[in-house]
Parts: sequence; structure tokens; C-alpha cells
Amino acid sequence: YYTSELRELLEELNESEKKKELALKDTTSSLFRHFDSHHETFQRVLSCLSTLDVLLSFTAYSQSCADMCRPIILQIENDQQPFINIRDGKHPCMLEKATSTFIPNDIILADKSSNEEWQTKPLVLVTGPNMGGKSTLMRETAVLAILAHVGSYVPAVSCTMSVCDRIFTRLGASDRIMAGESTFFVELSEASSILRHATRHSLVLIDELGRGTSTFDGTAIACSVVNDLANRIQCRTLFSTHYHTLVDDFEKHEKVGLGHMSCMIEKDEETSTKETLVFLYKFVEGSCPKSHGFNAARLANIPESIVELAQTKASAFERWVTLKRILLTMKKVTDSSQQHDILQFLSQLKLH
Repeated sequence: YYTSELRELLEELNESEKKKELALKDTTSSLFRHFDSHHETFQRVLSCLSTLDVLLSFTAYSQSCADMCRPIILQIENDQQPFINIRDGKHPCMLEKATSTFIPNDIILADKSSNEEWQTKPLVLVTGPNMGGKSTLMRETAVLAILAHVGSYVPAVSCTMSVCDRIFTRLGASDRIMAGESTFFVELSEASSILRHATRHSLVLIDELGRGTSTFDGTAIACSVVNDLANRIQCRTLFSTHYHTLVDDFEKHEKVGLGHMSCMIEKDEETSTKETLVFLYKFVEGSCPKSHGFNAARLANIPESIVELAQTKASAFERWVTLKRILLTMKKVTDSSQQHDILQFLSQLKLH
């Protein structure tokens, strides 16, 4: 129910609203026309403010921690080998979160001036214990390379590298349920993209390729990918793996070096099967003979009886693999004296 007086007031309100909308429409159109006429000026202002914001961020970051250096990016000739040389590098994201002192590492690939032969190779196979820092090292390499290329200081004593045209990563393990793609398929898709698009000037980081399938299939695929990266593409590559047969295959390859995350093993005095692993988090030359997965199992509170049974099974499997390698070696040996020595060695093995 409306009174006559209320109807008059409502009509006046509606009329006022229409006048307001019309006035605002004209004002907004006028404002936009004025803004558009000075579009280039506003664009330059925004560009200057964006640049200033980035420079201020770089300045604040460079003062946030000690041991920051100005990276040196070199443009090399086509006949020169792309390289990377980072001394005492640290992961930028871990410096604030680390509960203890972060261990710095040298990351050197294809640097002919290095005194260490393995650091002159463009591809390095990275091994080490579970939770030993392999993935962190690879992520650190990518982040430091990105910071260097955008013009930021980096947390390292020194950082010199040739230009990276692209940075490729194959890290972590995940599936794509909605797309119907398994973990292994995602791994292969990302590896395929790397092999198709990487060049000599790329930086490639691959973490445990092939873990989504059987050991034999995974090792074979990883071996083929390493072979292609080392021989055809010849780009700077860190390739982490737990496949120790893969390390054996490329141990003497002229373009492949071996590095591992070091650790210390302390045997338990009460039982020979139990050991304590101390992570050193240093990237050093050579390969790690074991992945020490049982240590990770104990840290995850897997029942000790299950861990001990797993160790027994692992020992039996290692003996079987050792025997198989020896038999394959005997097939290639033609000297009877060498065959005799191998048979004597076999008789001393405890295969049961």
C-alpha cells in the first residue's frame, strides 16, 4: 500500500536515479577519453615504476644475507662448450627456512678450467642416499641460474656461466588423474619435451627418471635419455638417479661425470644390520654405492621387523645380481687362467 505522498516521492527518486546514471555515464566516457589521449605517458610511467620496483626488490634481496655475489653471464662462440661454475652456492628459499646452517655446494658443469676432471663434463650423474639433498641441489641450480639471468645478485661466493637459452626440469612425481595420465606417462612426456626442444645452450635438470615403472624398464629408459643428452645434445645436465647400473654404464664416458651427495655410515655395535646415516649434504666426486633406503624407512617409523626382512631380501638380490654379472663376464673371457681365477672367486662367495 502506498500513500499518494509516498508515490510522489518514489517518482522523484526514480527520476533522480536516471539523471545520476546519465551524468555518471558522460563523466566516465569523458574520463576514459582523457586517459586514452595520454595512454603512452601512463604506459611509460607504469614501465618506470615496474623497473624501479624490481630494482628495489633486487637491492633488498642482495642485502638480506651474506655471501652474495654479482653473477657473470658470458656470450660464448658456437664452437665453445656452454658451462656453469657456481662456487659455494646456496638455495635462496632455504636460507630463511633452514633450522640450521645451510651447507653450500659447488655446482660446476663443463668448465674446462676446473682442476677436477668430473667438473669438465657437461653431464653429471648425481647419486646419493634418500633424503641426502639431491633434489634440493638440482632446484638450487635452477633458481640460481634464473636469478643470474634476470640480473639479481645470487647467494654464492662466485657465479659464472654462459647464457642459458632455456631451463628444463623433470622434478618430482605426480599424475594427472583428470587427463587419464599416470605418473610414468607424465615423466615420459616431460622427458620427451626436453629431448625435442633442448639445445647445447640449455640447462637440463632431471630427477630420478624412470621411477614410475619397473626397475629394468626404468633403467633402460634412463640410460637412453642420458646417452642422447650426452652425445647428441651435449647440454649442461644434472641427472639424479638411484639406478646404480646406470652409473656403471657411463662411468668411463668422455662426456659424463659422476657426483654424489656425501654421507657417513655408523654401524650399530649390537647388530650388523642396523646402521645410522649422517647426511653431510656436500656434492663431491664419485658415485654412492647404495641409496640407503632402509635408513629412510626407519625415519618413517616402519616397524623394525619389516625393515630387517627387507634388508635380508635386498642382500639376497644383490648376491644374485653379482653372480649374474660374473657369469656374463666369464662368457667374454677366453683366457683359461682368468676363468680359473673367476671360478675360485665364485667358490668363496656365500650365495645362500
